[in-house]
Amino acid sequence: MKETNEKVETTLLDDYENRPVPPEKCFGWYQQGAVWLGCGFCLAAFSLGGQLAEGLGFGKACIALLLGCVILTIMSAAIGAIGATTHLSSSVTSRFTFGIGGAKIFGLICAVSLFGWFGYQCSFFGQSAVEVVKMAAGVSPNEAVLTVIGGLAMMITAIIGYRGIKMLSNFGVPMLFLLVIAAVIKTLTQVSFGDIVSSGPVGTSITLGSGIVLVVGSFAVGASMIPDFSRYSKTVKDSNIGCFLGYGIGYFLIVFMGMIFTYAFSENNFTNILINKLGFGYIAAFVLIVATWTTNDNNLYQSVLGISNAIDGVIKVPRVALTVVVGIISTAFGALGVVNIFVPFLCFLGVVIPPLAAVIIADYYFFNKNNYDYAKIDKQPSFCVNNCIAALIGILIGCTMNAAPYGFQVPFMMSLATKIPSSLIAMAASIVACIIVNKVHPVKK
Repeated sequence: MKETNEKVETTLLDDYENRPVPPEKCFGWYQQGAVWLGCGFCLAAFSLGGQLAEGLGFGKACIALLLGCVILTIMSAAIGAIGATTHLSSSVTSRFTFGIGGAKIFGLICAVSLFGWFGYQCSFFGQSAVEVVKMAAGVSPNEAVLTVIGGLAMMITAIIGYRGIKMLSNFGVPMLFLLVIAAVIKTLTQVSFGDIVSSGPVGTSITLGSGIVLVVGSFAVGASMIPDFSRYSKTVKDSNIGCFLGYGIGYFLIVFMGMIFTYAFSENNFTNILINKLGFGYIAAFVLIVATWTTNDNNLYQSVLGISNAIDGVIKVPRVALTVVVGIISTAFGALGVVNIFVPFLCFLGVVIPPLAAVIIADYYFFNKNNYDYAKIDKQPSFCVNNCIAALIGILIGCTMNAAPYGFQVPFMMSLATKIPSSLIAMAASIVACIIVNKVHPVKK
């Protein structure tokens, strides 16, 4: 571990954003369990289940979900192991892959993406909260006010850092799980499980490949940045089990339950189903608010980690202050509706991040595993040109599968993306490019 002349004071708010998590601060998988499950326990997962049910019959939807979760689990475990070994965040780890300057770009890309999604989710929270209050109490509160309240509340756990996320997950995940189990049981008293199993698509049919694309694409960015959480794992085994808990069990179960509700009620509106059709009222409203919170504080937390890495060595801003500033600005964007304008751009950034993560995987496992040592972090070049080129190739290929103006809209590639997740194609291209470039022009680190 890198020696410093400056004594680092450990406090409740110290989150080791630019240095390794000390061994005594790491956890086993069972201690992190709620955090890992919280990665997949989110309202968007229910909506995804509804999308699968709308486009596929029950059997094919289950296959798409299973295969998609297997891919996400393998992908997150591969990069999560790097975080569990270095105990560094995604952005800091990328210094070994892309160089100090390249890592700043990586951190900013991740930060802008998650900053935007935090604001968007705050806006979504405000809209959902209005609907919840209308359904439960028959009054229409001001959406912007609820958006601001939600954003400021979600900042609290992000300010505390990983510990705050862990505390909230320990509280919120069991509540959501119990509510959903109760909702499924009540649903099955109204609609037989046999009818659900025999269900065809509720809406317009899609292909099995498109269903897998939906599952993988929904969480490819999150899986790419899993070191932000796996750095707190004691061992690689703990990280692997955690990834299985998050994507193989937690995400699978929540999406599956979302499918059940849509097949049963022919509707993809989880909030309405819980409050009106199943009659859970204010209990459901409270749990849904907590569920949104457990997901969105991750966005702000990881965004700040990226910004912290980008400005490291340029200007010193405490993580807490940075979290407050970023949180207030992104919440304001959400309340004003500004973020909604940039959703296509945020989706484009979602295409950019997985190829970057793929190069980290390739560089670590094939070329420079021994170089990923914090003692060597200040000896890294400004830019690792080979890996930057490999990442750019993957990004460009990913862009061919995106519609204009944020992509090249190549018909064949866009058609291919309906059969194979575009994020996987871009990642595979980056890995192949990384191997070829580094074999042709090896660089000793």
